[in-house]
Amino acid sequence: MKPIVAAKTDVGRVRQGNEDSYLIKEPLFAVADGMGGHIAGDIASATAVDLIAERAEEKMPHTTAELAAIVRGANSAIWEKAASDPSLKGMGTTCTLALLEDHEIRIAHVGDSRAYLYRGDELSQVTEDHTLVGRMVKEGRLQPEEAERHPQRSIITRALGVDADVAVDELSVTVEEGDRLLLCSDGLTSMIGADDVSEVLSAQRDPHTAADELVARALEAGGEDNVTVVLIDIVDDSVAPAPAPADPATAAPVAAPQRETTEPDTPPPPAVDTGVHRVPSDEAAGWEERPRQRRWKGLVVTLVVLLLVAGAAFAAARYTLDNSFFIGADDSGTVTIFRGIPEEIAGLTLRESEETTRVSVDDLPEFLRSDVREGIKAESLEDARQKIEDLEERSRDREFTKPSSGGKNN
Repeated sequence: MKPIVAAKTDVGRVRQGNEDSYLIKEPLFAVADGMGGHIAGDIASATAVDLIAERAEEKMPHTTAELAAIVRGANSAIWEKAASDPSLKGMGTTCTLALLEDHEIRIAHVGDSRAYLYRGDELSQVTEDHTLVGRMVKEGRLQPEEAERHPQRSIITRALGVDADVAVDELSVTVEEGDRLLLCSDGLTSMIGADDVSEVLSAQRDPHTAADELVARALEAGGEDNVTVVLIDIVDDSVAPAPAPADPATAAPVAAPQRETTEPDTPPPPAVDTGVHRVPSDEAAGWEERPRQRRWKGLVVTLVVLLLVAGAAFAAARYTLDNSFFIGADDSGTVTIFRGIPEEIAGLTLRESEETTRVSVDDLPEFLRSDVREGIKAESLEDARQKIEDLEERSRDREFTKPSSGGKNN
């Protein structure tokens, strides 16, 4: 057996940069997703795949224990890099590392990037999501279909680089001719469901075409995050590999870590009119030549326009303050629900304290503290309260800050 491999990555329609990285170094494959919204997520994911490639050059791993050791080494590298550079503090990444050898896929896994096995017409998730909602599903507190759209689905409970040590899942799956292994970041699975993934893998037998369509569907669904897929087809040794497409953005890279930051194919959205317009210099030069009556008329019109703009801005600000909520930290470092928005607009602060909690920012895992300080937006007051409950649970669960060195902890 041998693999035919295709890969595709895209920055998505919302993010400014691509924090995903992937590695194809047969028989080794990996996807790493830098923690979105955190400092230097792209550096964290790149550090992970670079170290994996380097260790594989020194000695190719063969067992799940050896794969897990490499992943823990990547964790240490990210942790040490952040410790040596204050600007990188808080960075982290997921990592799903797979080895194809002897009719078996061996995997080491941390985070919520996923590995799927597609066999016949059945798609099965091989890895377990290390997320808050993943734990809630496992404990029976949430249904799988509810987890797919849960507002806290992106909160991960295990990642590389957020602590000096990390627990790594080890697993293996026997494969056979015709199987397809899909590694992907959550930019795919948060946008499209398992049924869509199955439909694409069933309809598109060429792996390059399938990878392209998976990413395209994620973009069509909103593209709210970077999206990366690595698709591995298991074929008989006598089958010639499918030719890679000419476009390097869609080609399967070989034997090197890939960190593409391609822009989406769609044109950028039109610029937003801020209401501020400057008079061209030639108009300004002719202003004093106008009759006094026209000059006063122009001033009155300008004043009326400014008053209307100011009134509209005030109304918009009032609406925003009344109808928006976010979770942040007050001056004492206490986690607080605010009414308004965390950003300042034209130097104005549009927020007021709604409810305080008993949780201190310092009680939270380190990789969540920056999110709270920057402000976690909520759809409603009830949504904010639900997020607070989740944060309180995180503050009580010390295993997230000091995970054990082995076994699963969620």
